[in-house]
Amino acid sequence: MPAHFALSLPPRLLASMLVGLAVSAVQADVLTRLPSLGLQRDSVTVSGLSSGAYMAGQFQVAYSASLSGAAVLAGGPYGCSRGSVSTAMFNCSCPAEQNFALQLMHAFGGGCQVFNPDVYLLFSQNAVAGNAEAHAIDDTFHLKGHRVWLFSGEKDHVVDSRLVTAAQKFYERLGVPLAQIRREANAEAGHGFPSPLASQACSLTHTPFLTQCNLDAAGELLKWLYPGNPDWQAGTFDEGALKQFKQTTYDDKKVFSSLDSTGWVYVPKACEQTGAHCRLHVAFHGCEQGQNFKVGGQKFGLQFVRDTGYNRWAEAGHVVVLYPQVKPSDPRGRAPTDPYRFNPKGCWDFWGYTEKFAALNPSAPNFAKQSAPQMKAVKAMVDDLLKAR
Repeated sequence: MPAHFALSLPPRLLASMLVGLAVSAVQADVLTRLPSLGLQRDSVTVSGLSSGAYMAGQFQVAYSASLSGAAVLAGGPYGCSRGSVSTAMFNCSCPAEQNFALQLMHAFGGGCQVFNPDVYLLFSQNAVAGNAEAHAIDDTFHLKGHRVWLFSGEKDHVVDSRLVTAAQKFYERLGVPLAQIRREANAEAGHGFPSPLASQACSLTHTPFLTQCNLDAAGELLKWLYPGNPDWQAGTFDEGALKQFKQTTYDDKKVFSSLDSTGWVYVPKACEQTGAHCRLHVAFHGCEQGQNFKVGGQKFGLQFVRDTGYNRWAEAGHVVVLYPQVKPSDPRGRAPTDPYRFNPKGCWDFWGYTEKFAALNPSAPNFAKQSAPQMKAVKAMVDDLLKAR
């Protein structure tokens, strides 16, 4: 753009054009598919917050032979919802926005209700048994070698701490040794991801769901999942190491997945070298934290990708971090009574919105199987990063 022409434009129009050019430049750098980095196959771990925690847990169970551990922040056990949107909303979590309808339901003894952890344990055992018998998930024997990091907040009214207790019991029941399970319970924490980069008070449950709890959750969970380096400290985030890639490469066009068109991956420079022996961690965002979820008319953007703090630790610990993204559905598209494709908050699927008849198969819901669209797509992303150069 010639300088004399640019200076002659109205400021607002010039600003709009510059933004457009910047977006085009970013889009031009989008990777068609993830690079083959030859990462360590025995060091793949996952983590997530809220719906991302449920996704991390079900991904871990479904692909237990390919993973070595998981961190569940404010999430319950595998298959908790049994394919029911109402169970997901009122028994496995509770909407953060307590509107008048919910308050009225509470007044008459309805609405959100948290069961005894043993009830959820029964749900999970049934789901695992059904899927294992159908060979829809890996043999749960592999979980005995995993490491697990759990986080709960006593002031979290979205995912009650008893649900995290149920997740802990689930892992113990499947044979994960107590020495390999770490439970972090914070008396002051609301619903959010604890990060030193956050500015929101620990007890709050509010967007962006990133909280200051005097806890570096990303660092603590990564150090637990990858033991053996007591001197591991956070490094410096490298802007150039964060790369955008096309998720459409991994998405099955024949089915509905709710996956966004692009995702992100953080690749430390050291991990771009042949023979680097880097590890892979997959971080699942929570509801209302995907890049294209709108808050007050503005896109959420990369707050989860940047401000959770994973990248600082990944840089110093030679860990590649994959950030798959889910996009919200149009809230006017379908009613909550018809959960298929209804995902207005951009949550990961832990109740069956990617399948038409999830509620008809509560013992073995598809969303928690290897065959589920989100599960297959993320596994394909992981496999690309693991391939030899």
